[in-house]
Amino acid sequence: MKFRIETQKYATTHTVNGESALVTRTRRVAVPVLPRDIDVIAVRGVVGLVLALTLVSITWSTVSIAHLLNGTWTAYLAGAVFDLAWLATLGMSFIVRFRPDRRATVDKIGWALLAVTVTAIALEGLQAGGVAMACIGASVSIAAKVLWWTLNRATAPDLSPDDAQWVARQISRASAQMAVAAVRRQVARVEDQATAQMLAMEASRRPPLGTDIIGLPVSEVAAVADSSAPPVGRQVDVLTEVPQVTALSSPGLEDTPDVPGDNGTPRGFKARRVRELVASGVTDVPTIRERLADSGVTVNPSHVRRIIRESRAAANEPNPYL
Repeated sequence: MKFRIETQKYATTHTVNGESALVTRTRRVAVPVLPRDIDVIAVRGVVGLVLALTLVSITWSTVSIAHLLNGTWTAYLAGAVFDLAWLATLGMSFIVRFRPDRRATVDKIGWALLAVTVTAIALEGLQAGGVAMACIGASVSIAAKVLWWTLNRATAPDLSPDDAQWVARQISRASAQMAVAAVRRQVARVEDQATAQMLAMEASRRPPLGTDIIGLPVSEVAAVADSSAPPVGRQVDVLTEVPQVTALSSPGLEDTPDVPGDNGTPRGFKARRVRELVASGVTDVPTIRERLADSGVTVNPSHVRRIIRESRAAANEPNPYL
């Protein structure tokens, strides 16, 4: 066994005048050296040789097919497609090395691509130098690619039927987890889009900022309310009751009820009383406010109009305030 001398550092104590302290010292030790792995050296050498032959084969087949296609720069690109496609199948065969069923499919595609490449090289050889050149030129590509197939077979892992089934189940379980994660991500994305669309639709139904619930600008509503024109029935009453700030952008009355006064009005009481009056047929804003005032309750006119509008929308009745 061979040894390698190494310098190592270690900690120890050093005492001076009765006081000890940790110090670092060095020492030389012999470390055994592992023998060379002949198998690894052989695999690296074989892979290097096969790579070199493959580069020669790719160059030869690309140039041959390009000459067959009149030798333009696009012909060289087209000639490279054959070998690049075969290299792609070579990588795929390594990816599915633990799946014999898929490995067989990939190998079939690789042999089919090899047959197409060999046929093209043989045709170019027949045109350029006859049968001998066609056979030799095609053999270059066949030799390199058969070496790769042999190397894959030589290094392929051997799995018993039970081990192969165990591997297949593990891969299936991992694939199922990936599928669930992808589906959940897709569902979350669709739910976010649906929520955004619902919010956009809700926002589109609100009047522009600075307008009242009847759709007129606040300044125009105030001008109508302050005009000296004689009142015309209930419409003028509605206009005079319109507040100067829009109420449609506020949340529902039951969600954010009016602040209770000194009489200790419970939360949600005003909304329930207004809905009871609307359900009984009272839809005039001043009348509702007067009846609530008799009970010692003051309610915002905009909230009353909103509840009336919601009740009419629920009953599919025309809303006179819109």
